[in-house]
Amino acid sequence: MPQDVETDWVQLLGLDQLPEHVVGKRVTDLMDLSGKKAFVTGAGGDGLGQAIAHRLGGLGADVALIGRTFEKVQRRAQEVEQRWGVRAVPVKADMSQWDQVHQAVDQAYGELGGLDIMVNNPVMVAAGPFEKQTQQEIDYTVLGSLTMMMYGAHAALQHLLPQQSGKIINIGAVGGRIQQRGLVVYNSCKAGVIGFTRNLAHEVAPRGVNVLGVAPGIMIKAEMRQYLLDPQDDRQRAGRDAIREAITHQVQLGRASLPEEAANVVAFLASEAADYMCGQTIDVAGGQWMG
Repeated sequence: MPQDVETDWVQLLGLDQLPEHVVGKRVTDLMDLSGKKAFVTGAGGDGLGQAIAHRLGGLGADVALIGRTFEKVQRRAQEVEQRWGVRAVPVKADMSQWDQVHQAVDQAYGELGGLDIMVNNPVMVAAGPFEKQTQQEIDYTVLGSLTMMMYGAHAALQHLLPQQSGKIINIGAVGGRIQQRGLVVYNSCKAGVIGFTRNLAHEVAPRGVNVLGVAPGIMIKAEMRQYLLDPQDDRQRAGRDAIREAITHQVQLGRASLPEEAANVVAFLASEAADYMCGQTIDVAGGQWMG
């Protein structure tokens, strides 16, 4: 075969891009994030954001924790540093504000000295029957469940595209794949997150940036645990009943999850072990489905 024809096929099939160096390694070696710089939004509370920051820090990444309340992200950053011995910086930003999001990402980039992994974890939701929701509640949910994620991805791409490398991981919800009463707007937005992840990946993957998603199910954090055990009003009682119904009839494993269980998958996707995945959103929901 002529040399030029052989070279054409090598390039056409991407054979010159195969990561041959991974063949002899353990999967745990591929999940080492030492030297990587990761940004996590919505990281100040007691839910998924802080769990993701800890999981990435535990794999060796330096982490910027971005949130609306500086004291909260500062406390979480100190916990990550003390527990994992990595650098963790708190950054204050209201993710609903375009300028603040871009400024926060620029600040984190400067303080950590780079960006390799952007985790978009915004959440604001107003639940209840759709016909009873106000314009303010609908706008609030759309902003917090979809628009803010687009802001974060847009800000990250200002750094990732010029360097032609990096990952964006969007946090959706299994609700984006199923139907649930009382969550019409939220689930519609989370379906949008799945579509956004797939379409953004299609647009930027040829330029070296990979986009993936994680769709958690029912996660129990401290605040939720309290009202599940001792609901204080009709809305909390309704929420508890809806969760019980879902776990009983929809979740195949028959239990809720901890935020750390979804964070495990985020950490995997952030690592070299998942480098051949692109545009996908992975459910971490105990097999939750709507039959």
